[in-house]
Amino acid sequence: MKTCFICVNILYDMFATHAGREVKVLFGIVRQEVTLKPTVNQPISSITWKSDLNKAAEWETGQSEPDYYTICNPGSRCQLDHTTGVLKIRHLEQNEKLDLSAEINGMAAQSFFTVIALELESKPSIRPNCSNTQCTLVCEGENTTYTKYSWKENNKTIAEDTTTLHVQKSDKLDKIYTCVFSNPVSTEESEPVKQSDLFPGESLRNILIF
Repeated sequence: MKTCFICVNILYDMFATHAGREVKVLFGIVRQEVTLKPTVNQPISSITWKSDLNKAAEWETGQSEPDYYTICNPGSRCQLDHTTGVLKIRHLEQNEKLDLSAEINGMAAQSFFTVIALELESKPSIRPNCSNTQCTLVCEGENTTYTKYSWKENNKTIAEDTTTLHVQKSDKLDKIYTCVFSNPVSTEESEPVKQSDLFPGESLRNILIF
């Protein structure tokens, strides 16, 4: 089952610097939506959202409905609330990256956003390569630029930023290993691998002793 950190609206955000300006980076899920909330300090009489230098959504006093352009055309893809300035963008596309800004009441933009659409992580699997005394476990699966890797031993994280884990044979054959793929919008774990299955001969020997 796919696991989302927050599967509604804005899913993950961070701040970055772009051309000397502060930009809020929003990660969203492909085929879902993100919500962009500009800084608003006064009643809105006009607002223009731009994608790069092109208009995306626009409204001014007297209009019953906003106008939508470029990335927001057709208008069903976007929803602009002219009372708050909030812009929702629906149906994010795979590998989509959008740079947006909001100009309010004719003033230069103060709110900048970069929207990055990501797929939910795929479920990884573990490929073991074992000798009599040790195993190399390799975590395999579909990954992206934003995929991070980690390993768990008995549900406790023991390694990060690596797809490979080296396991030594021990007398604790009840240990369980799991590899984890995660990105800013989701996390997925492999099926667990038991140390007793990695070293089956040792497990049988212990059973015969008792």
